[in-house]
Amino acid sequence: MTPQPRTLTATLLLWLLMLTTQFPALAEEQIIEEASDFQSLQQEMLDEKLPLLLAFRADYCDYCAQLEREYLEPMIKSGDYAKRILIRRFSMGKSETVTDFNGDRIDADEFSHRHKASLTPTLVFLNAQGEEVAERLLGYNSPDFYGAYLENAIDAAYKAVNNEK
Repeated sequence: MTPQPRTLTATLLLWLLMLTTQFPALAEEQIIEEASDFQSLQQEMLDEKLPLLLAFRADYCDYCAQLEREYLEPMIKSGDYAKRILIRRFSMGKSETVTDFNGDRIDADEFSHRHKASLTPTLVFLNAQGEEVAERLLGYNSPDFYGAYLENAIDAAYKAVNNEK
């Protein structure tokens, strides 16, 4: 006996309702803030004396999602990095304008170009003037050592912003 179209439709709708109410994680929570106003962010960086870790990413980039899930999101959730670095992401390929560190309104592609970010993921470490203060991390091809590279870059950026040796 084959199910009637109404029964099949009702069953599918019931399953969809159950999925959305039982698994709210499917409605993915945004943990890493998206940056678009760097002049405002600049003030926070100056006030807190913190560098910025800016993750250039793309929605289609599986490595970007993996990097965020395995490193950046846990760093934010732990709270251990709040006094060492600000973490934001920048989605490349969007057709919107952003405010650069100097107050210029530019399109997102120009912002990426100014920071020489053409591949994803790219992590850059910036001071409040938008200048790189630690070696950037390009790609995500060695997860075994990535944590050490990331820690070293964060330490170097923090020291550079706080004029430490």
